[in-house]
Amino acid sequence: MKKEQVSVIIPAFNEEKYIIPTLRSIKRQSHKKIESIVVCNGCTDKTFQISIPHADKVLKIKEPNVSKARNLGAKVANGSTLIFLDADTLLTKDTVKEILAANAHIGTCKAKPDINKFMAKFFIWFKNRFWWLSWSNGVIFCKKDIFEKIEGFNETMKKREDSNFIKRAKKHGKYKLAKTHVIGSMRRHEKWGYLKTINFWVKEACSPSKDDYEPIR
Repeated sequence: MKKEQVSVIIPAFNEEKYIIPTLRSIKRQSHKKIESIVVCNGCTDKTFQISIPHADKVLKIKEPNVSKARNLGAKVANGSTLIFLDADTLLTKDTVKEILAANAHIGTCKAKPDINKFMAKFFIWFKNRFWWLSWSNGVIFCKKDIFEKIEGFNETMKKREDSNFIKRAKKHGKYKLAKTHVIGSMRRHEKWGYLKTINFWVKEACSPSKDDYEPIR
């Protein structure tokens, strides 16, 4: 059986400390027909240069806009399945294989934290339980035709653009949780504190602000 082409699209804003492990996790996939696409958005560090030897395509835009980066990556992607992956999120060995096995039009995966702390494990455990609320864990997968039908990510949104994308995509196909997990970075939670992080997202869910999302590097 002919293997399906998959495109992994990674928006990256000053991710020179994280991008190489992420790209290496793509190389280690059991499903081999994968192209990796890094889109540097507003980078002022060496993310662009150091990504070139490790990715199939490396692009850049001047504006630090994650939705524009994802949309540009999708535009040049060859895969019929698109995987949008945060630059600090690692795939486990069979992630892509299990995403394809889910036979879904749109979906996400559970996550595990990259540190061995009780609060990190509890936070991710809690978030995993509510994946059906259109939350993502640093990874969203969808069929390219669905992406094109809903015209991609909303480039005017500064926050929660991932949930917005999932909610719109769900209207056009099956939404599933793939039977696999990714390794998520807890750097924001560790810097902000877990209670502050929870409080921030509760407030954003109830009354979204127009403020920029603070980058943590």
